[in-house]
Formats: sequence, C-alpha cells, structure tokens
Amino acid sequence: MQNRKPHRQKAPQTGHSIFGTILFSLLAVLAVEILLLTFAAHATRLGPQLNQNAEDILAMQVDNRSRYLQSIFHDAQELTSLSDAINGLTQQLLDEGEISLSTLDSSSDAAYPLLEAAAPELISTLRIKSVTGVFLILNTHDLDKQKQDSRLPAIYLRDLDPDAAPSQRNADLTFVRAPAQLVQSLSIATDNSWSPTIRYRALGNRGFLYPPFQAAYKDGASLAASDYGHWTSRSYPMPGDTHEAIAYSQPLILPDGTVYGVIGVELLADYLWENLPCSELQNNGTYFLAVTGTEELSASELQLRPVLRSHCDGQPGSADESLTLRLHSAQTRRYLFSDALYIASVSPLNLYSRNAPFSGEHWLLVGSVPAVQLFAFAQRLQQLLSFIILITLAVGFVCSWLISRRLARPVAKLSAEVAAAEADSSAIPHLSTTGIRELDQFSSAFTQLSKDVLDSSTRFLRIMKLASAELGGYELRDDSVYVTDNFFSMLGLAQEQPDPLTPKAFRALMGTLEQRWFYRLSPANNKVFAIPQPDGSTHYITLRVTHILGENASEVGLAEDMTTTVLEQQRIEHERDYDTLTGLYRRRAFDRACEALFQQPEKLGCAALLMMDLDNLKQINDTYGHDWGDQYIRQTGQCFAANTPANTICSRLSGDEFLIFFYGYQDQAQLRAQLELLSAALQRSVSILPNGKQLHISISGGIAWYPTDGHDLLTLKKYADFAMYQVKHSHKGRMCDFDIGSYHQEAYAAQTQQDFARLLQEELVTYHFQPICSARSGRIAAYEALMRVDLPTLHSPAQVMQLAHETGRLYEIERITVFHSSALFQRMQAQGLLQSDALLFINSIANVSLTVEDVEEYAQRYPELLKRLVVEITEQEDLDRACLERKRNVPGFSGSFALDDYGSGYSNELNLLELSPRYIKIDISIVRGIDTDRDKQQIVSNIVAYAHARSMQLIAEGIETEAQLRTVIGLGVDLLQGYYLSRPAAVPAPIAPAAQAMIDQLEHQRFDPLGL
Repeated sequence: MQNRKPHRQKAPQTGHSIFGTILFSLLAVLAVEILLLTFAAHATRLGPQLNQNAEDILAMQVDNRSRYLQSIFHDAQELTSLSDAINGLTQQLLDEGEISLSTLDSSSDAAYPLLEAAAPELISTLRIKSVTGVFLILNTHDLDKQKQDSRLPAIYLRDLDPDAAPSQRNADLTFVRAPAQLVQSLSIATDNSWSPTIRYRALGNRGFLYPPFQAAYKDGASLAASDYGHWTSRSYPMPGDTHEAIAYSQPLILPDGTVYGVIGVELLADYLWENLPCSELQNNGTYFLAVTGTEELSASELQLRPVLRSHCDGQPGSADESLTLRLHSAQTRRYLFSDALYIASVSPLNLYSRNAPFSGEHWLLVGSVPAVQLFAFAQRLQQLLSFIILITLAVGFVCSWLISRRLARPVAKLSAEVAAAEADSSAIPHLSTTGIRELDQFSSAFTQLSKDVLDSSTRFLRIMKLASAELGGYELRDDSVYVTDNFFSMLGLAQEQPDPLTPKAFRALMGTLEQRWFYRLSPANNKVFAIPQPDGSTHYITLRVTHILGENASEVGLAEDMTTTVLEQQRIEHERDYDTLTGLYRRRAFDRACEALFQQPEKLGCAALLMMDLDNLKQINDTYGHDWGDQYIRQTGQCFAANTPANTICSRLSGDEFLIFFYGYQDQAQLRAQLELLSAALQRSVSILPNGKQLHISISGGIAWYPTDGHDLLTLKKYADFAMYQVKHSHKGRMCDFDIGSYHQEAYAAQTQQDFARLLQEELVTYHFQPICSARSGRIAAYEALMRVDLPTLHSPAQVMQLAHETGRLYEIERITVFHSSALFQRMQAQGLLQSDALLFINSIANVSLTVEDVEEYAQRYPELLKRLVVEITEQEDLDRACLERKRNVPGFSGSFALDDYGSGYSNELNLLELSPRYIKIDISIVRGIDTDRDKQQIVSNIVAYAHARSMQLIAEGIETEAQLRTVIGLGVDLLQGYYLSRPAAVPAPIAPAAQAMIDQLEHQRFDPLGL
C-alpha cells in the first residue's frame, strides 16, 4: 500500500521572525544599559578624583617626611650646652694662663690645652645626638684677611653609624682632624684623610667656618651664638675623603664678645639618604633637599639649588644642578618640572629664626614622582572600565543571541513540524513538547485534530502513529492480510513472500521469521529480530503487535527499524563497562564480575585485591600537558592488560586509580610471584617524554588478601584502599599488604573526631561544682563550674580542649560552658542544692568571646546570675585585649574577673596588670608543699600584699592537707578551694568538718592570740 501526498501552495511569508523580534528587543535593553554605564563613568569624574587623591597622598608623604627631617636638623643644631661648656673651659684656661687669645689660632701646641679639655665634651655630644660628626675650629682673626690654605687648630670627630650602640672604648669613632698628641692620649683611631690641623680654603658662604664666624665677627657678637648658626648649602667632602656631608656650625663667643672659633655637627649624605627613602614615593620617586632664596612658595616658578638627593635612578637633575619648578597647585605647593613629566611636592624646613643673619636661606624638601607613575592607577582604572564596557557589550550580545535563539527555537521547531505535517496529509503529526503551556496546548489540540482527520482517511493510523524510523506494517484479519510495500523487505523475507498472501501463509512465514532471526525481547516485551544484510551488516527490527477486539477484530503489527537504537545501546553498554582510555573494566562492570565470582567461592581459591594509584600524574599533567597524562594512564592500563593472566579482573576506578583482582591461586606465594612479575613489567614499561627523558611507570598500591583479610569485596576494597593510603604517605612506588593494627589505630583517631563532633552537635557535657569558701568563717562564697565529659574516646576536659584548639572550635566550647553551667547552677540554686547568694566562677578561654547575639540571649535568660558571675581567665592562653574588653563591657555584668593558675604560666605580672582581676587564684603548684617551703610562702606573702593593696582577693586552690590549710590562712589568703575542704560533685557536699574546725580555730586565735 502506498499513500500519495497532495501538492499544496505555500503561503507567502510576511512579518518578522520571532527570533529577530526577541533579539532586537534584548539588544535595545543592552544598549540602554551600556549608555547608562558610560554616562555614570563620566559623570562621577572618577579619573580626575583618583589623580587628585594621588597628588594629595604625595603631598602628605612629603610633609610627614619634612617634619621628621626638620626634627633631625633641630636636634642636631641644638648646641647651646656644648657651646656653654667650651666657653667655660676657655675662660678657665684663660684665667689660669694656659692659653692666650692672641696665639690661640697660631698652632696646635698653643691651642692644645683647650683642645684637650674640649675633646670629652665633643665626644659626649657626638654620643647623645643623632649626628655623624662633631667639630671644633679655633680662630680669633678676621677671616677676610686670613690667607688661603692657612692651618687652624681643630678637632673633627666622626661616627659613621650613630644609630649603633656606642663602644665603651670609642672604637667606633675616628679623628678626621686633631693634633697627634690628642690622638695618642685618647687612643681613638684616625680617618684615612686625617690631618693634625684644618686647612682654611676660603670657600666663602659655602663652607662651615666662614659664614657663622664672620657673621658674628663683623656683627660684634651682638646676638646669641645660636642666632649665627648656619647650615652648609652644598654638600662637601673633607680633603682626602670620599664621604659627602652637610654641616651646621655656630660661633664660639666669650662673655666679653670675643669670637674665637666655631663648633658644629656633621650629617653624612649616606645617613640622610637613609632618612629619605624613595621607596615611599611609589618606589620610583626622588627626594631633593634644596635651598632657595624665594620666600613665597606659591610663586609661578621656583628656583632651587639642590643640596642632596635620594638615590633613585631615572629621575632628572643631580645635586649639583639648579632646578626650576613650575607651579601646579598653589594650595598644596605642588609643582611640575622637566617638561611636566614629573609632579613635585614642596615642604619648607624652618631651620633659622626670623631675624637671624641667614634667615634668607629657605630650606625645602622636594618629593617628585613621574606623572605617569603617579597617575598610573587612575589610567589603569579607566582602561579597565572601558574594557568592562566592551566585555559587557560582547557578553550581552552573545547572551541576547543565545536567549533569543533558545526562546525562538521551540516556536520555530513547532512551525517546521506543522509544515511537515501539512506536506504529508497521510501521517500523524508529532509535535515536540516545548515546556511552554500555551504552545503545548496548541500542539496537543493540533495533534488531536490531525488524528481525528486521519482516522477517517486511512486504516493504518495505528501503524503510522508508532512510526519513529523506517517502518512497515500489517493488518491481519480472519479473511485477509494487508501489508506495506516494505514490510517483507525490512524482515529479510522479500524473496519468500507468498503469492497469493493468505492469512495462513502469512502466519507460517512469521513463524519461520521467529525461528530464524529472533534476537531478544525488548523492554516493552516486543520481539526484536536480527536481520543479516547482503553487505555483512545486521539490521535490528522491532515488531509491535496489537489486537483490536470488537465486531471487526484484527491484529495490527508495526515493524520498526531499531538498528541505530540497538547499536547505540550496545555502544553505550560497552562504554559503560569499559574505560575508553585504557580498555579496562569500569567500576560497575568490575563490581559485577567480582560479585559473580564471590557467589562461587570454589573458584576464588587464594585471591588478592590490589588497589593502586599512579604517582606523579599531576606533575606530568602540569609539566607536559594532559595529553601526556592520558598517555601515562593509557600506558599503565596496557601494561596491566598485557601482564596479567586470564584469571584476573582489571579496572580503572577513576583518574589515576586502578583495581586488579587476582583469583584461583593455590597459596599466597604463588600469587606473590605473579605480583612480582607485574611489578617488574611496570618498571620495564618506558615512554619517551617531549624533552627526551624516559618516563617509567611509578605506582603505589595496597594489597588485601582473600580470605585472610576479608570474605567479601567491600571489605577487601576498604582494606586495600587503606593499605594504599599508608603507602602514598610513607614510601611511594611500592606495594604493601594491609595491616590490621594500623587500620585500628586510624579508626580510633577517626572515632575520636566523630565523638568530638557529636559532643559539639549534641552538647554532651555536664558540669560539677566545687565550693570556694571564706578563709575567715568557712562559709561558702562561690562555686566553680568544672566540665565533665564521658564518651567512648573522650573522658577528660583536657582532651576536649586540645581537640577544640586543633580544629578551631574553641568558640563552641566557650558557648556550651557559659550557657550549660549557668543553667545548671540556676536550677540547683532554685532547688536549694547550692548556696543562694553564692557567686559562680566560670572558666573562660582568654582569646575567645561570645557573639553579640549570645550575650543578649544570656542577659535575657540569666539577668540576676549575670550580676554574680565571675569570669575565670586561665594563663594557658595569651590575653586577647579585644576579647577581654568585649567580656568586660557586657551590659549588666559585674565586671568581676579571676586570674586562674597564677604562678604557673608565663608573663604572670603582665597578665595581672592587663586583666586587673577581682580575684587571683594561686596555682596548685605553689600551694602544694607550701607548709615546708619558705620560698613559696614568701611568694604568697608578696602576692597577698600586692592584692590587698589593690582591693583584690586571693584564692588558694588545690588545698589537700591540714598543714597547707593552716599555712595559707596564716599568710592572709581570703578564699579557699581544694579537696581537703570539698571535692567537685554534681551536688557538692558542705565544707569538711575537720577543715571547718581548723578555720574556726585559726579565726579564734586571730582575735584571742593569748587564749584568754
């Protein structure tokens, strides 16, 4: 039977596609978003603001450095005490006739008494000031008339490292200038450029002698000596020396106005450079120490004469060149120089008083940074914003295209399916489900309408409805048979088709088909036939049969070509069971094969499960790429397949893990021989890496034996995996047997962790209380809450605290302790089991505090108890000040702290000072044996004196004997705690009668020492 399809005129296509409509709408939204983002970036002026911030930071850094440098200079130029001391020595020597002003500057011999007397003062000044040198030069004549290169008596001392600890014998000092006799008498080494006198070089205002001396000399010494002080405006080296320096000097003036020399200090350039780190100028800036004659720093141009500059390459100018700065910001004293390539910030150094002779010299600190470097962040941020906008645009376009396509695809698909159904009026349209309710309702209605139409036009509707590939069909009635043209050819019976085709012949032919090529039943219980083809391939045909009852009863069959589906299913099953990279079993196929063997123990004999893990796979992947990592895995799998006997099941579990099950051996020795052969084969297997090196297989494995270690596959897997884990963490590249002892040890550690987690989750702790009683009356003043725990692997609070510290769960322990002990304490007080007005001591972890929510909950639940709460801080942890303050400032808390175990930890006094506790608990190690140890008694006496002077109370804990009790009471402690008085218990007992009697006796003796 054949169906002819009618030809239909296609309707013209008008309007826009749904894909285009959705895409253009999304792109319009995207364009609006991009425009808003661009407008926001420009409107906020983010780039200029960042540049301004960078300039502000530069100015702040220069100002800070200027203030620091100014403090160094001010400290260095404070020479009043030195000047007064030398003037006093000079006047004394003049009065004694040891020196004469007329000959003082004639020679070192004439000035030696004064030089010798002043040397200790100079050394002392050098020691107390952060300067690298100090000097004294004697001269009583007009320097304008002094001959150049004339020699003047002087002392010039230098310390190259003033920040280092001074040597007791002045071994760190050197004489640059000094008489030989003075050098010998002081035993101070001389510099390489040493000379007994200093040569007057007539440098004018550039030197450290002429400016201060001549200014005072010409002025008649009408001002104080410090007002004539002067800093050298250029760096200088001493003749014969390589060290650059600047110096401050001021004249020596006797009370009668005689100017007879100068004193001064030196700062080496190297020392100043250390205090001008260019690293704080973005590692690419330069500090200039400069002098200018311009007083107004807001001038449009500023002429500078650099004195020193920091060592940073790539900056313009040198210390010998003048600089011209062009004003950039008058408000912040920022300038541009070197063709606007650099931004400079200027900060003044106030070194001279306003009316001083040299007040016209203005010292400045200039910090400069390349503009490109300074504004780099803003530039990078603008580039990043541009890049983000472009990426947003690109990603938005791609996402819009994908979303439009996804939304339009179901409609387009339905349109195509409807068009296909329209072209074939004899077929039932199959419209796909879109997941869109309205479209699916439309599809369903259309399909039902088409079905109703086709029901009235063809008798093979049921056959066509089942069609999803090449199909053929038949309808068998009692008196007739109808088949499609391709029915018998699909079943390979084209040559055997009977003529005429009667119902009896048809049934006989179908019986022959079933006997000859029946393959299997499908999951739906339909018969599947494997039909050989002339080209050697096989087609798989599924035959579905339906019986229609009623007046016109018939049998309808549909033959469908399922070749593609069956082959795909076979491929999937193969890929399911076999690893594509190695050809070995996958995990599930391995498990099925092994489980089948374990159902037949007689086939197992002596067996072993070998679990292995490739070594160095990650290193190979990282070094040579994943292709070589796959080659490494493939090579290992091929080696397993080629070097294992038939009674072996191999599997690749995951990326680099393998399982091999050996079975059917007589004993372990025979199986170990096979394992050695496999190990040797692995070592021989070699690949050549891209760098020419040989790659040998290195593998670590664990072996579990059947039946020695286990009788089922799951147990053997677990034990082999554990053995492999042990090898991987000890000696890689080996295969070791499972060790039940090590396994149990690891299991106990894991159980401990599980018990700890369960303790925290279920809060499986309780608390016992130990009384703390008065040392005067024995009355119970407080109770200390002590944790108790009883789990299979956890028995002591010390174990709990150790695990909490190791796992970072200290906060949970803190919260459990605070809430549980308080709830139990309040409940027992309500029941009359504890003293109603007693305080509650709770042990608290020093560096842990509760959250704000926890504190609020506690205050709501225990408002009255909060007033009687004492937080006991142990010395086993460092005090965390922040945590301490949070605990101290809890609303409603009395603020009472107790310092626990005082005397056992470290930094006792420091913790005591920081905590300022209300109570100090003397550690049991001090209390134990105190009745016979006078040193311990002295320690307690000192603590008592300290505490009582500050209204603190002493608690002696760990009292175990009557002698200890008598001793600590005699030493003046306030409160008592220990087993001798009362042991910790869920319901604590009253104070022991013997202890109470001893307290009463001692109290009576205190008030009636004579026993009257």
